[in-house]
This record gives sequence, structure tokens and C-alpha cells, in this order.
Amino acid sequence: MTANVTKLEENKVRLDVEVPPDAVRKGVEAKIRELGRQVRVPGFRPGKAPRRVIENRLGRDYIMMEALQESLPSWYSEAVVETDLRPIDRPEIDFDDPLSEESGFKFSATVEVRPLAKLGDYKGVEVPRREIEVSDEEVEAQLEEMRGQFATLAAVEDRPAAEGDFAIIDFTGAHMTTGEPLEGGQAEDYMLEIGRGELLEEFENNVVGMKPDERKRFGVTFPADYGEQSLQGQSVLFDVHLKEIKERDLPELDDEFVKEASEFETLDELRAAVREQLEGAAEQRVSGEFRARVLDVVSGNAEVDVPGVMAHEKAHEMVESFERSIRAQGMEPEQYYQLAGSNHHDFEERIRPEAEDTVKKELVLDAVALAENITADEDAVMHEIGHLAEESERAPEEIAETMKANGTYALLQEEISRQKALDFLAENATPVEMPEEEAAPEEPSIEAGEETPGAEEEPEGGEAAVEATVEAGAVDDDQKERE
Repeated sequence: MTANVTKLEENKVRLDVEVPPDAVRKGVEAKIRELGRQVRVPGFRPGKAPRRVIENRLGRDYIMMEALQESLPSWYSEAVVETDLRPIDRPEIDFDDPLSEESGFKFSATVEVRPLAKLGDYKGVEVPRREIEVSDEEVEAQLEEMRGQFATLAAVEDRPAAEGDFAIIDFTGAHMTTGEPLEGGQAEDYMLEIGRGELLEEFENNVVGMKPDERKRFGVTFPADYGEQSLQGQSVLFDVHLKEIKERDLPELDDEFVKEASEFETLDELRAAVREQLEGAAEQRVSGEFRARVLDVVSGNAEVDVPGVMAHEKAHEMVESFERSIRAQGMEPEQYYQLAGSNHHDFEERIRPEAEDTVKKELVLDAVALAENITADEDAVMHEIGHLAEESERAPEEIAETMKANGTYALLQEEISRQKALDFLAENATPVEMPEEEAAPEEPSIEAGEETPGAEEEPEGGEAAVEATVEAGAVDDDQKERE
């Protein structure tokens, strides 16, 4: 197959393709074999009728048209891979002559491709960089967290339950209006960490102040936005028996604890190691933030018109990624949209500006890679493919050949070259002092094209509710670990 590219106006190109007779013949014969298995021909078993018989029965023109419809998409894709084009929309296909097993087939495809960003200043740009600081308080908080992991639970008998305690309770719930038991609203020996938000805040507040072996009856109203729709706004009467109170018994933070809890011998050694670890994490955060700021500046200096089809595709991709993360957390996207008062389409439109910005930055990185002759060498690509091979138990070379055939190898090269282009920009940027008003630490920034949409609109999670699916006597894994 031969393919030639001609640039047209704006971001369009024409791809002229010549398919050799052998490839046409292969496509026609494959279609005839397929039709032979589908068409019943008297006197022949399915798939055994000769080609001549199939042609007489269905007509040669019909077979050729079917073969063309079957083969044309793959011929186009092969030509795109061969010419290293990056189409962003569906092509307009034109051809004058029909398929010919003797002379082959010619067609042209007019398609819009990615635009090339016009770079402004991109080397030596001045970008604020935050100083790396790890306070003594952060180190001590990390050590306290380690103590908490080795804490045991000790019984409390001389005082009522308080926030932070673990209360062992039996409870049953019944609808106030009907008196009918609340389905799934019963449990025995349930270990409640008061104040953690496992159950409704109103429920936990009523447990505070109860003494061991005390029984109490109180009402609770489920929030209007509660996850189980049938319980939204419902009032439930709970009977609770507090059987036991436990509190955390923390080990002393000394050398003996360090020897038991870590690979170090002394508290000073552990404290130094914790500081080093926190400084490493802070360096990663600051570096990621700096890289993102550099790309913001370089992207702002560049000129590029983001095609609408690319922005739409990116927004769709971002929403799908977000919905997968929602499902991984045990919530269906429809539930999230209902709580947020939105829907898939509105959400996609809302993040459209963010998608456009992401696409612009990708195109800017492509332009930087082109300007600086930055490419992804085979070793870097095969390194990434090696990770895929470990997961799929296939040979890296086999995966690479498959990816080259379907065009994903080029996409991986592109992604690696973008990361290298971003490395180049960060290495050549000039760090300057962070303005005072921005000096407070921030959450780590996500680098080019990897922001998760909708994070600022996640449903409120502070009012965890009494699970309507709690079965009598059930104890979850967390509770088992606490015991």
C-alpha cells in the first residue's frame, strides 16, 4: 500500500491511498468465505460452495460492495499509521473506480488533523517555586500516627462514653410512623468508633454520655440527601444497649517502641528517617506544582486554536474517567449526579473549558517536542510496554507488534515525548520566589492533561448514616482489627 499526504486549508489534509491488487484480492476472498458460511446453497454444506456459485447467487457487484465496506476502514487506518497522521475527526472518503482484483483500488480521504501550536517564550521562563519545609509538628504528627497503629483497646468502666471511644452496642431501629422494623437497621456487638462518622451524627451524639450496660431509646431523622432514597427524611426510633466502652491505650514513644515498630534502634533515628521521608514527599509535591506552573506559563505564551471536536472528545474522556472512579468507590454515576443536581451531559459541558485547556497544553507540549527534536526512543517505549507485559503475561515484543498495527504504539510514543518535553520545560525554567499571598501549602497539582473533573463537587461525606443493610451480628473487617 502507498499513501501520500497533501496539506489543505486550515488543519485539513488529503490522504491519497493506492491499495495493491493482492490486498484487494485478499479482502474479496475473505468476504466470499464469510458470505459462503451465511448463505444456504442447495447441494452444498455451509461454507463449502465454490466462489463461482456464490457469485452467481449473490451477484458480483454485491460481493464487491460488501468487501469494500469491510476492508476500507482497515485500509484507511493502515494508511494513517503509515503516514503518522493524527486525525481528530471522521474522514470524508472519495473514490471513482470500484474494487479490482487486477488493478487494485484507489481512494482519497480528507480529514482534519491536530493543529500545530505557535510557541511563544518557552525556555527560561520565570516561575514561582515553593520552598520545601517540613515542620517539627509534622514529624511528631507522623510519629503519633505510628503510635496509633500499635495502640490496643482497654476497657473503660469508670466514666460514660465520649468522642474517640469505641462503644460495643446492640441496636434495633423501627419507623416512627408505623412502628415497623427498619430493614437492615439492627446489629449486635457493633463496634462504633464515636466521632468517626460511621453512623449518623445524630445517632453517635446520643451514644455520647451513655454508661456501660445502659439502655437508651432515641429518635433519629435521616438526611434529605441520604443515599437510600426510601429513607430520606424518615424518622426512626432506635433502641440501643451499650454493652462496653473501650479506649485506645497508646504505647510510650521511646526506643523500645521504635525497635518493635520499625527497623531503627532509637527514637532519634526514626525521627530523622520520618523527616527525610516527609521532605521527599514534599519535594515531589513542590516539583509537581512547579512543573504545572511552568506549563501554565508556556501555554499562556503560545497561540493555538483548539478544535471543538478535540475539546468535546477530551471532555467526554474526562467524564468517563471520573465515572469509573465513582464506580470504584461503590457509587453509580447516576446517584452522584442526582445528589449533585446534575447529569452526564451537563457535567460534560461544565468541564468543557477545562478540557479545552488540557488539549491546548497537550498541543503545546507536542510543539515543544517538535521544536527541540524530543522523541521517545524505543527503549523508553519498550520499558512502558514491559509493564503491560507483566500484567497480561504476554511477551513485550508481541504487544509492541499489536500496538504498532492498531496505532496505539504511536500514541504511547507521543505520551512519553510529552512527558520528556515537560521535563525539558521544567529544567529550563527559572525558579523565582513565591509571592507571600501564595506561600501557603497547596494540594499537589496534577500535571498536563490529568486533572480529574468534578472533584470540587463530590457529595458531602461527613454525615455517614446507619447502614440499612447491616445484618444482625455482622462485624466488618475494621471492627475485627480493632478487637
